[in-house]
Amino acid sequence: MDIIAGIKNSYMADGLSDDQVAAIANISELLKASDMQTIVNETEEANDIFIILEGKVRVTTIHGDPIARLQKGALVGEIALFEDIERSATVVSDGDSALIRISAAKLNKLMDEQPTIGLQILRNIGRTLCQRLRSSNVQLEAVLGVL
Repeated sequence: MDIIAGIKNSYMADGLSDDQVAAIANISELLKASDMQTIVNETEEANDIFIILEGKVRVTTIHGDPIARLQKGALVGEIALFEDIERSATVVSDGDSALIRISAAKLNKLMDEQPTIGLQILRNIGRTLCQRLRSSNVQLEAVLGVL
């Protein structure tokens, strides 16, 4: 389980050099989760970002309704980079998994100190959040069309 390889395999690191990825790895730590272990609770304060290194996770509402299933390379909790608010979903390990935990405060500090890293990370995350919003809009239109 290589943290550097895990970061490189995530969309967050698209366009970053090996040295820039290593800088992110230096502020990261490995987290192992067993099957059904809660990684993020919907009501807790958001202050860490996770990259799935191995295994899968389920993202659900507080009532257990499924939102998504995420696999290797996916990010969880990237909104923590933008706001210190409560999490909007619960994330549970679906089988044994390994994740990379990155403190949002440490990553924001790194991005302030090295703006080229920050700009690329924010572009990558922004692009993905826009794709998710477009997908949600299509799903919402489909639901409203049925009503």
